[in-house]
Amino acid sequence: MNSPNHVLIGLVVYEYVAEKYGVRLDRASFLKGNTSPDHSLSFLRPHRMRYCKDMVKRKIGRTCRLEWQDENRQLSKRLGVLCHYYSDFFCLAHSSEFSGTLSEHIQYEQDLLFYMGNHMEYFKGLDYVPEIEVPLTVQEIYKHMHDRVHQKYELGQDFETELFFAIRSCIELVLYVFYHGRCVAEPAVQR
Repeated sequence: MNSPNHVLIGLVVYEYVAEKYGVRLDRASFLKGNTSPDHSLSFLRPHRMRYCKDMVKRKIGRTCRLEWQDENRQLSKRLGVLCHYYSDFFCLAHSSEFSGTLSEHIQYEQDLLFYMGNHMEYFKGLDYVPEIEVPLTVQEIYKHMHDRVHQKYELGQDFETELFFAIRSCIELVLYVFYHGRCVAEPAVQR
């Protein structure tokens, strides 16, 4: 996905977790994180799951270890970076199924951006995560996203499905880290 699409997805995720679950992120840091991998040396390596999965697992682990504070800039940026990779993992142009040229890759991302822009209100109105079950480990968080990618490809390929799954997985990630941090921060009940 291109940077403007990552910003649009980031806006939907930011608003959804704030309005539905009361999770407060630092907006500017979260959106910056959503685009920063496209403006760093990591841009030289394709943002495909097979190249980035180990790095993403490490980043999830580091992010889960951060102390959660409402509107925490560092945590918000890290979540944005992870959402960037999550979104790319759901993008056809970043999958092994895509056999087009670089020009076709760029055109695909541009078409996806136009679709998202033209359907922004629709995507803002969806209830992506009606209820949440929090994974217990970093491995479970990663596995959940990995399973979602396979689920998406079983459903077929269109812009709506791609964007829905990308947004949903990013929302789930933010909520998992939020609730994981809350669970870890709570002291065990003493008997």
